[in-house]
Amino acid sequence: MPKSVVLQESKNIFHNSVIELYDYVKENGYEGFDPYDGLNSQVTSSISKKSKWLSMAIIQAFKSSPIDFRGFFQVNKSINLKSIGLFASAYLKLYNVTKEKKFLNDAEYCLDLLKNTSLKERYAEYCWVASSYNVQFPDDLGTPDVPSIVCTATCTLSFLQHYETTGSEESLRIAKSAANFIMKYLYLNDKEKSIFRYTPTYNTNISIYNASTFGARILSHIYRYTNNTELLEISHKVMDYIVSKQKTNGAWYFSEMNGVERKQIDFHQGFILDALDDFIVNTRPDDGKYLEALLKGVDFYKNEQFLPDGRCKWRYPRRWPIDIHNQAQGIITFSRLRDRKPEYLDFARTIADWTITHMQDKSGYFYYQKWPIVTNKISYIRWGQAWMLFALSTLLEGVSPE
Repeated sequence: MPKSVVLQESKNIFHNSVIELYDYVKENGYEGFDPYDGLNSQVTSSISKKSKWLSMAIIQAFKSSPIDFRGFFQVNKSINLKSIGLFASAYLKLYNVTKEKKFLNDAEYCLDLLKNTSLKERYAEYCWVASSYNVQFPDDLGTPDVPSIVCTATCTLSFLQHYETTGSEESLRIAKSAANFIMKYLYLNDKEKSIFRYTPTYNTNISIYNASTFGARILSHIYRYTNNTELLEISHKVMDYIVSKQKTNGAWYFSEMNGVERKQIDFHQGFILDALDDFIVNTRPDDGKYLEALLKGVDFYKNEQFLPDGRCKWRYPRRWPIDIHNQAQGIITFSRLRDRKPEYLDFARTIADWTITHMQDKSGYFYYQKWPIVTNKISYIRWGQAWMLFALSTLLEGVSPE
């Protein structure tokens, strides 16, 4: 069979998968469950009241169980604003590929939702928190009134994409405001490191590497449109620190606290690579160390974190479970890097083929995790559906003719 026919059939499979997922998301009104929503219930909140460790245990129990107990414990569905940012970006990509106005309308609906749910009144700049409920972590309690850098950056990227697609000055203004929030409330600079905190209240002794690259990514984008040298300087400082933390094999660990690193390697590697690639495109640095770090990092990502058939290891070197967020991020990163090496797009197709075949339900949504015998088929609106819609729309940009 000619290669052109094979590629067209593959494109049709991806397109059909996207539309099935799109229909599922629209039918559910963007509402759904999340792996970390165990406290989104009066029942569980009452049980765990005043106990940090019990709160964490409840969240982990819901997150880990392939049996969904949310109905019994009256856990509510909700709209996750990070997913709204991802949906907006996915719709804009689909609009660019298909020129169907419905996708642009859907994107602008999501962007309007983000405008109306920003924490701008509290912080005087546009910023967002993903969840409408508390999420207990070992080092921090996430609350609905404290914005995070990852959610803010994800939403900001959707406004920047809208500006690039439509020329909307309002979207650019909102993105500039979000960059101001990141600089005012999250930037930390001392003799040892330059980083962005995860939230304004986060422990200043903790450096989360991928979170810092999200901030540098946004500042580099705004610099591209404003030539603001302060943004350029800060993004350089932060990326310099992150590049210094790359291991000789190309990997990054998850975080550092008081000089001790948390040795977790998973989809966050893809986050860092995407941000580093954008930083290079936006700032055009003379120093080749950034490109060297990018290429070394993507080689580790492809050859060590993924199997040849497209399955991503859960947390390197652990193979199981196959997690939908890992799969989605692989599709995104290798699709984006197609201009660096054309074969990366082929590998993105491989990942997508495996994921659609083994993890997409007949109703359109994607499963959470797959083990050798058991599959966790719970539908998570952010972790699975938003990331996969964004991933497949990114892939379609690459496989579609200009």
